[in-house]
Amino acid sequence: MAKRIFIVALVLAIPLAGAGQGLTGGFTVDSSPPGALVTLDGAFRLTGTTPVESRQGLEGKFKVTVEKHGFEKYKSIVFLQSGKALALNIRLKPRTRFKAASRSLLIPGWGQSYGGQKFKGALFFLLTAGGVAAYLIADNDFDDKRDRYDRLYDEYKSADVYEDKQRLYQTMLNARKDAYDAENTRRITIGATIAAWGISLLDTLLFFPEERGSFLVDQISIKPDPELDGVKIVLSSQF
Repeated sequence: MAKRIFIVALVLAIPLAGAGQGLTGGFTVDSSPPGALVTLDGAFRLTGTTPVESRQGLEGKFKVTVEKHGFEKYKSIVFLQSGKALALNIRLKPRTRFKAASRSLLIPGWGQSYGGQKFKGALFFLLTAGGVAAYLIADNDFDDKRDRYDRLYDEYKSADVYEDKQRLYQTMLNARKDAYDAENTRRITIGATIAAWGISLLDTLLFFPEERGSFLVDQISIKPDPELDGVKIVLSSQF
């Protein structure tokens, strides 16, 4: 009988202990590695550097963003209730040159943007997009001039009168030269597009901004900034 009473008491004690812990409330965010910038955005906006802890009675839907130079950004949605504790322990995934290269292989400039070099990424994308647009224009121009040459050639072959052949001959030669020049222009646009695409890929492999280290002093985080080619200082406080 005493053994049964002990088991019942133990079963009842487990949820009571959990409820007692939930009454403490609060919201904590920790990351691996530490020193990541946390942004909590909902009814109001709060920021901090991991590890962070909020002891306020937060309620509602919040968007959580955790980011650190050299690592992929983490995003999530949480629903907070006053009196209920919630803790996030996030392992950030490192950004690598090979991940960046695979992106630049698909879309030029995507690898640079992935690595935090947004201006360079936009530049490579615009250069390649401009090359593609130039190719489409040059290809259409080549088709028109080739069709004109083919038409004049057929007229030259079908002409029976010597004077007509003599007149069409020079016109046909001019049309052939125009088609030849248009084809060379088209080839140049193809080469320029491939070059921009290839340079974007090589840039991510050779000059991808590696994590050069950041450190946290109290609530001041000092970290590299790939856009400014220097460092930036982030001052944060507890929620």
